[in-house]
Amino acid sequence: MGSNVVEAKGVLWHHISQASESDLEGLQKDFRFHHLDYDDIRAESPISKMDPYKHYVFFVFHIPTIHKDTGHVYGEEVYMFLSKDALVTVTHVEIPVLNELFERMQRSTKLRASVLGNGTAFAMHRVLADLFRDSMRIVGQLTQETHRLEDAIEKRHDKKLTVDLAHARRNVLFLRHVIDPQRSILTSLANLKRTFIPLNVHVYFDDVHDVLDTVWLSVDNLKLIIDGLFDVNEALLSHKTNEIVTVLTIVSVAFMFPTLLGSFYGMNVPWLPWYDSPKIVYTLYATGFVGMLVLALVIVKRPRS
Repeated sequence: MGSNVVEAKGVLWHHISQASESDLEGLQKDFRFHHLDYDDIRAESPISKMDPYKHYVFFVFHIPTIHKDTGHVYGEEVYMFLSKDALVTVTHVEIPVLNELFERMQRSTKLRASVLGNGTAFAMHRVLADLFRDSMRIVGQLTQETHRLEDAIEKRHDKKLTVDLAHARRNVLFLRHVIDPQRSILTSLANLKRTFIPLNVHVYFDDVHDVLDTVWLSVDNLKLIIDGLFDVNEALLSHKTNEIVTVLTIVSVAFMFPTLLGSFYGMNVPWLPWYDSPKIVYTLYATGFVGMLVLALVIVKRPRS
Protein backbone atom coordinates (compact mmCIF):
# COMPACT_ATOMS: atom_id res chain seq x y z
CA MET A 1 0.00 0.00 0.00
CA GLY A 2 2.92 2.33 0.66
CA SER A 3 2.66 5.82 2.16
CA ASN A 4 -0.60 7.81 2.16
CA VAL A 5 -1.92 10.93 3.87
CA VAL A 6 -5.41 12.15 4.72
CA GLU A 7 -6.01 15.61 6.19
CA ALA A 8 -8.85 17.60 7.71
CA LYS A 9 -8.91 20.90 9.63
CA GLY A 10 -5.13 21.13 9.77
CA VAL A 11 -4.73 17.61 11.23
CA LEU A 12 -3.24 14.81 9.13
CA TRP A 13 -3.03 11.05 9.36
CA HIS A 14 0.09 9.69 7.69
CA HIS A 15 -0.22 5.92 7.18
CA ILE A 16 2.49 3.58 5.88
CA SER A 17 1.49 -0.03 5.22
CA GLN A 18 4.11 -2.68 4.41
CA ALA A 19 6.86 -0.16 5.15
CA SER A 20 10.04 -0.34 3.10
CA GLU A 21 13.38 1.27 3.88
CA SER A 22 12.64 4.08 1.40
CA ASP A 23 9.31 4.72 3.18
CA LEU A 24 11.11 5.08 6.52
CA GLU A 25 13.77 7.36 5.02
CA GLY A 26 11.07 9.60 3.59
CA LEU A 27 9.28 9.60 6.95
CA GLN A 28 12.47 10.69 8.69
CA LYS A 29 12.77 13.66 6.32
CA ASP A 30 9.17 14.73 6.92
CA PHE A 31 9.08 14.16 10.68
CA ARG A 32 12.02 14.82 12.99
CA PHE A 33 11.21 12.05 15.43
CA HIS A 34 13.99 10.51 17.53
CA HIS A 35 16.26 8.16 15.60
CA LEU A 36 15.82 5.44 18.28
CA ASP A 37 12.13 5.26 17.40
CA TYR A 38 12.98 4.59 13.78
CA ASP A 39 15.48 1.97 14.94
CA ASP A 40 12.65 0.24 16.81
CA ILE A 41 10.55 0.21 13.64
CA ARG A 42 13.39 -1.23 11.56
CA ALA A 43 14.13 -3.88 14.22
CA GLU A 44 10.41 -4.86 14.42
CA SER A 45 10.37 -4.44 18.19
CA PRO A 46 8.81 -7.43 19.98
CA ILE A 47 8.01 -5.32 23.06
CA SER A 48 4.92 -3.15 23.36
CA LYS A 49 5.73 0.22 24.84
CA MET A 50 5.02 3.95 25.10
CA ASP A 51 7.87 6.48 24.87
CA PRO A 52 6.70 10.01 25.73
CA TYR A 53 8.68 12.99 24.45
CA LYS A 54 8.05 16.70 24.87
CA HIS A 55 6.30 17.26 21.54
CA TYR A 56 5.13 13.77 20.62
CA VAL A 57 4.60 10.22 21.95
CA PHE A 58 5.86 7.06 20.29
CA PHE A 59 3.90 3.79 20.68
CA VAL A 60 4.54 0.18 19.80
CA PHE A 61 1.29 -1.80 19.83
CA HIS A 62 0.85 -5.49 19.08
CA ILE A 63 -2.46 -6.37 17.48
CA PRO A 64 -3.74 -9.97 17.86
CA THR A 65 -3.75 -11.73 14.50
CA ILE A 66 -4.25 -15.31 13.31
CA HIS A 67 -1.66 -16.64 10.87
CA LYS A 68 -3.49 -17.78 7.75
CA ASP A 69 -1.26 -20.85 7.23
CA THR A 70 -0.55 -22.19 10.73
CA GLY A 71 -3.63 -20.88 12.51
CA HIS A 72 -1.40 -19.57 15.32
CA VAL A 73 -2.30 -16.40 17.18
CA TYR A 74 0.48 -13.83 17.28
CA GLY A 75 0.90 -10.08 17.72
CA GLU A 76 1.46 -7.89 14.66
CA GLU A 77 3.34 -4.64 15.29
CA VAL A 78 1.68 -1.29 14.75
CA TYR A 79 3.91 1.75 15.35
CA MET A 80 2.31 5.12 16.10
CA PHE A 81 3.59 8.67 16.48
CA LEU A 82 1.15 11.02 18.15
CA SER A 83 1.82 14.78 18.00
CA LYS A 84 -0.25 17.97 17.99
CA ASP A 85 -0.83 18.10 14.24
CA ALA A 86 -0.12 14.57 13.00
CA LEU A 87 -0.86 10.93 13.66
CA VAL A 88 1.63 8.59 11.96
CA THR A 89 1.01 4.85 11.74
CA VAL A 90 3.50 2.33 10.36
CA THR A 91 3.10 -1.42 9.78
CA HIS A 92 5.42 -3.99 8.23
CA VAL A 93 2.58 -6.14 6.90
CA GLU A 94 -0.85 -5.31 5.62
CA ILE A 95 -3.45 -5.10 8.40
CA PRO A 96 -6.87 -5.17 6.67
CA VAL A 97 -8.81 -3.41 9.43
CA LEU A 98 -6.38 -0.49 9.54
CA ASN A 99 -6.16 -0.17 5.76
CA GLU A 100 -9.95 -0.35 5.45
CA LEU A 101 -10.41 2.53 7.92
CA PHE A 102 -7.82 4.61 6.07
CA GLU A 103 -9.46 3.98 2.69
CA ARG A 104 -12.89 4.90 4.09
CA MET A 105 -11.47 8.19 5.33
CA GLN A 106 -9.95 8.83 1.90
CA ARG A 107 -13.37 8.36 0.29
CA SER A 108 -15.55 10.11 2.86
CA THR A 109 -15.04 13.80 3.61
CA LYS A 110 -17.61 13.59 6.41
CA LEU A 111 -15.82 10.70 8.16
CA ARG A 112 -12.46 12.40 7.68
CA ALA A 113 -13.75 15.58 9.27
CA SER A 114 -15.44 13.78 12.18
CA VAL A 115 -12.29 11.82 13.07
CA LEU A 116 -9.43 14.21 12.31
CA GLY A 117 -11.46 17.31 13.15
CA ASN A 118 -11.43 16.33 16.82
CA GLY A 119 -7.64 16.20 17.02
CA THR A 120 -4.93 13.60 16.68
CA ALA A 121 -5.65 11.96 20.04
CA PHE A 122 -9.25 11.28 19.02
CA ALA A 123 -8.04 9.92 15.66
CA MET A 124 -5.67 7.59 17.49
CA HIS A 125 -8.54 6.37 19.65
CA ARG A 126 -10.57 5.59 16.52
CA VAL A 127 -7.69 3.62 15.01
CA LEU A 128 -7.13 1.62 18.22
CA ALA A 129 -10.85 1.02 18.67
CA ASP A 130 -11.17 -0.57 15.22
CA LEU A 131 -7.99 -2.61 15.64
CA PHE A 132 -8.81 -4.06 19.05
CA ARG A 133 -12.52 -4.60 18.41
CA ASP A 134 -11.40 -6.90 15.61
CA SER A 135 -9.77 -9.01 18.36
CA MET A 136 -13.27 -10.08 19.40
CA ARG A 137 -13.45 -11.96 16.11
CA ILE A 138 -10.41 -13.99 17.18
CA VAL A 139 -12.04 -14.67 20.54
CA GLY A 140 -15.11 -15.91 18.66
CA GLN A 141 -12.99 -18.28 16.55
CA LEU A 142 -11.24 -19.64 19.65
CA THR A 143 -14.63 -20.12 21.34
CA GLN A 144 -15.91 -22.11 18.35
CA GLU A 145 -12.76 -24.24 18.37
CA THR A 146 -13.21 -24.89 22.09
CA HIS A 147 -16.81 -26.06 21.48
CA ARG A 148 -15.60 -28.36 18.69
CA LEU A 149 -12.98 -29.89 20.96
CA GLU A 150 -15.56 -30.38 23.69
CA ASP A 151 -17.81 -32.27 21.25
CA ALA A 152 -14.84 -34.30 20.00
CA ILE A 153 -13.94 -35.34 23.56
CA GLU A 154 -17.53 -36.39 24.22
CA LYS A 155 -17.72 -38.44 21.02
CA ARG A 156 -14.05 -39.54 21.20
CA HIS A 157 -13.70 -39.79 17.43
CA ASP A 158 -10.87 -37.32 16.75
CA LYS A 159 -7.45 -38.98 16.59
CA LYS A 160 -5.68 -35.56 16.65
CA LEU A 161 -7.56 -34.42 19.74
CA THR A 162 -4.54 -34.00 22.00
CA VAL A 163 -2.66 -32.04 19.32
CA ASP A 164 -5.69 -29.82 18.68
CA LEU A 165 -6.09 -29.18 22.41
CA ALA A 166 -2.44 -28.18 22.64
CA HIS A 167 -2.89 -25.85 19.65
CA ALA A 168 -5.96 -24.24 21.22
CA ARG A 169 -4.19 -23.81 24.56
CA ARG A 170 -1.21 -22.19 22.81
CA ASN A 171 -3.46 -19.71 21.01
CA VAL A 172 -5.35 -18.78 24.17
CA LEU A 173 -2.18 -18.28 26.18
CA PHE A 174 -0.55 -16.24 23.41
CA LEU A 175 -3.63 -14.06 23.04
CA ARG A 176 -3.39 -13.29 26.76
CA HIS A 177 0.30 -12.57 26.26
CA VAL A 178 -0.47 -10.09 23.46
CA ILE A 179 -3.40 -8.33 25.11
CA ASP A 180 -1.95 -7.71 28.57
CA PRO A 181 0.78 -5.17 27.57
CA GLN A 182 -1.73 -3.21 25.49
CA ARG A 183 -3.91 -2.77 28.57
CA SER A 184 -0.92 -1.39 30.47
CA ILE A 185 -0.12 1.09 27.68
CA LEU A 186 -3.68 2.40 27.59
CA THR A 187 -3.67 2.78 31.37
CA SER A 188 -0.46 4.81 31.14
CA LEU A 189 -1.87 6.83 28.24
CA ALA A 190 -4.91 7.79 30.31
CA ASN A 191 -2.58 9.31 32.90
CA LEU A 192 -0.27 11.06 30.41
CA LYS A 193 -0.34 14.86 30.49
CA ARG A 194 0.28 16.47 27.11
CA THR A 195 -1.30 19.54 25.54
CA PHE A 196 -2.25 17.55 22.43
CA ILE A 197 -4.08 14.91 24.53
CA PRO A 198 -7.12 16.77 25.91
CA LEU A 199 -8.84 15.46 29.03
CA ASN A 200 -12.11 14.79 27.22
CA VAL A 201 -10.33 12.20 25.02
CA HIS A 202 -9.33 10.06 28.00
CA VAL A 203 -12.85 8.66 28.23
CA TYR A 204 -12.45 7.33 24.66
CA PHE A 205 -9.19 5.61 25.56
CA ASP A 206 -10.98 4.13 28.57
CA ASP A 207 -13.53 2.70 26.14
CA VAL A 208 -10.75 0.96 24.20
CA HIS A 209 -9.35 -0.28 27.52
CA ASP A 210 -12.78 -1.76 28.31
CA VAL A 211 -12.68 -3.65 25.00
CA LEU A 212 -9.29 -5.11 25.94
CA ASP A 213 -10.61 -6.03 29.39
CA THR A 214 -13.51 -7.86 27.73
CA VAL A 215 -11.11 -9.75 25.48
CA TRP A 216 -8.91 -10.56 28.48
CA LEU A 217 -11.81 -11.91 30.56
CA SER A 218 -13.15 -13.95 27.63
CA VAL A 219 -9.73 -15.46 26.96
CA ASP A 220 -9.24 -16.14 30.68
CA ASN A 221 -12.51 -18.11 30.72
CA LEU A 222 -11.46 -20.00 27.59
CA LYS A 223 -8.19 -20.91 29.31
CA LEU A 224 -10.09 -22.42 32.24
CA ILE A 225 -12.33 -24.40 29.88
CA ILE A 226 -9.42 -25.71 27.81
CA ASP A 227 -7.49 -26.66 30.95
CA GLY A 228 -10.55 -28.64 32.04
CA LEU A 229 -10.82 -30.30 28.62
CA PHE A 230 -7.13 -31.22 28.87
CA ASP A 231 -7.77 -32.94 32.21
CA VAL A 232 -10.80 -34.79 30.83
CA ASN A 233 -8.85 -35.91 27.75
CA GLU A 234 -5.96 -37.14 29.91
CA ALA A 235 -8.42 -39.09 32.07
CA LEU A 236 -10.02 -40.68 29.00
CA LEU A 237 -6.62 -41.61 27.60
CA SER A 238 -5.72 -43.16 30.96
CA HIS A 239 -8.93 -45.19 30.93
CA LYS A 240 -8.23 -46.32 27.37
CA THR A 241 -4.72 -47.37 28.35
CA ASN A 242 -6.11 -49.32 31.30
CA GLU A 243 -8.53 -51.13 28.99
CA ILE A 244 -5.72 -52.10 26.62
CA VAL A 245 -3.57 -53.34 29.50
CA THR A 246 -6.55 -55.31 30.80
CA VAL A 247 -7.07 -56.98 27.42
CA LEU A 248 -3.38 -57.85 27.11
CA THR A 249 -3.40 -59.29 30.63
CA ILE A 250 -6.47 -61.43 29.92
CA VAL A 251 -4.97 -62.69 26.66
CA SER A 252 -1.78 -63.58 28.54
CA VAL A 253 -3.85 -65.46 31.14
CA ALA A 254 -5.71 -67.24 28.31
CA PHE A 255 -2.40 -68.71 27.14
CA MET A 256 -1.46 -69.92 30.60
CA PHE A 257 -3.54 -73.12 30.54
CA PRO A 258 -2.42 -74.24 27.05
CA THR A 259 1.19 -73.37 27.92
CA LEU A 260 1.03 -75.34 31.16
CA LEU A 261 -0.52 -78.32 29.36
CA GLY A 262 2.03 -78.18 26.58
CA SER A 263 4.89 -78.02 29.09
CA PHE A 264 3.75 -81.17 30.84
CA TYR A 265 3.25 -83.19 27.68
CA GLY A 266 6.48 -81.90 26.24
CA MET A 267 8.40 -83.87 28.91
CA ASN A 268 7.56 -87.15 27.10
CA VAL A 269 6.82 -89.11 30.30
CA PRO A 270 4.52 -92.15 29.86
CA TRP A 271 2.48 -91.75 33.06
CA LEU A 272 0.59 -88.61 31.95
CA PRO A 273 -3.15 -89.09 31.15
CA TRP A 274 -3.96 -89.68 27.47
CA TYR A 275 -0.26 -89.98 26.72
CA ASP A 276 -1.09 -92.32 23.83
CA SER A 277 -4.02 -90.16 22.58
CA PRO A 278 -2.55 -86.92 21.19
CA LYS A 279 -5.90 -85.92 19.67
CA ILE A 280 -7.44 -85.62 23.12
CA VAL A 281 -4.50 -83.51 24.30
CA TYR A 282 -4.88 -81.20 21.30
CA THR A 283 -8.60 -80.96 22.01
CA LEU A 284 -7.92 -79.99 25.64
CA TYR A 285 -5.33 -77.46 24.45
CA ALA A 286 -7.73 -75.82 21.98
CA THR A 287 -10.68 -75.96 24.37
CA GLY A 288 -8.71 -74.29 27.17
CA PHE A 289 -7.46 -71.54 24.88
CA VAL A 290 -10.90 -70.84 23.36
CA GLY A 291 -12.53 -70.92 26.79
CA MET A 292 -10.13 -68.38 28.26
CA LEU A 293 -10.44 -66.20 25.16
CA VAL A 294 -14.24 -66.21 25.38
CA LEU A 295 -13.96 -65.28 29.04
CA ALA A 296 -11.70 -62.39 28.12
CA LEU A 297 -14.16 -61.11 25.49
CA VAL A 298 -17.05 -61.34 27.94
CA ILE A 299 -15.13 -59.27 30.49
CA VAL A 300 -14.08 -56.65 27.95
CA LYS A 301 -17.55 -56.34 26.36
CA ARG A 302 -19.44 -56.21 29.65
CA PRO A 303 -21.79 -53.19 29.95
CA ARG A 304 -20.21 -50.16 31.59
CA SER A 305 -22.06 -48.73 34.54
